[in-house]
Amino acid sequence: MAKGKAAPPNELISRLGELGNPPVWSLVITVFGDSVMPRGGVVSAGALSSIFQRLSIRAEALRVALHRLAKDGWIVRERSGRNSHYALSENGRTKFLPASRRIYARAPSLSGPWRLVALRKPLRPETAMFEAGFLQLSPTLFLGPQQAGDPPAEADAAEGDLRLLPDWAREVLAPESLRLDYCRLHSTLSEHMDALRAAGAGEPLDAVALRTLLIHQWRRLLLRHADVPAEIMPDGWRGEDCRSLVLALHDSLSKSADPWLDFAIGARELPERRREPVAAEFSASGD
Repeated sequence: MAKGKAAPPNELISRLGELGNPPVWSLVITVFGDSVMPRGGVVSAGALSSIFQRLSIRAEALRVALHRLAKDGWIVRERSGRNSHYALSENGRTKFLPASRRIYARAPSLSGPWRLVALRKPLRPETAMFEAGFLQLSPTLFLGPQQAGDPPAEADAAEGDLRLLPDWAREVLAPESLRLDYCRLHSTLSEHMDALRAAGAGEPLDAVALRTLLIHQWRRLLLRHADVPAEIMPDGWRGEDCRSLVLALHDSLSKSADPWLDFAIGARELPERRREPVAAEFSASGD
């Protein structure tokens, strides 16, 4: 691993942001997952504004993102006088929780023994195979972890040594563009490892911003592929190396980030009777 450079926080924020140029609405979801949900699930407009200001994102862009998430049914808002608090909707929580468990897991969830299942003819639709937990390699070939259910009767299944899985099948699971993105993430984190660790003892809001971008860049790659171990991915796969770096850096940054978040967000629940869709009265032009 390369020795990290002593880059200042602004440069680190810029370097992490350049990896994916994240849309603001997606960063909002990352903030909910990484900082808000562990603290009761509700955040004030002021706390959100502070985080996004440190990320150099304009207030107008944040308002537009919140409006979009509200319109799409992801968040709701509570108003108390001039103050606003936001929470994931029930629909948002349902969609969010499985991804959150995967983001912070120490290892992939799917494991062997593995089965290759060949359909005698393509299924239309293939929903039954997906719901049973199979991963599609071609219109008629599926890969099944031990967690998968039984394939349909009109299929041939075989267990085998996955070292014999052909290269084309591995590349279906991890296309070249994804592999290159993981290499970029690994290179950036390795290059700035020392500086990122040092930020865990620096300014709290710097640590919050860096941790948000760290998890966001990890999340946007992780959720683009099946949750399988490196053994069935192509040669040079950096996914699990990135997992180790991300989780270690998350722990380091949390030393400074968590106290600020505990104070700014706290732990409270949005009263059920006060919940309302943000879209009902939220305007992108102001709060």
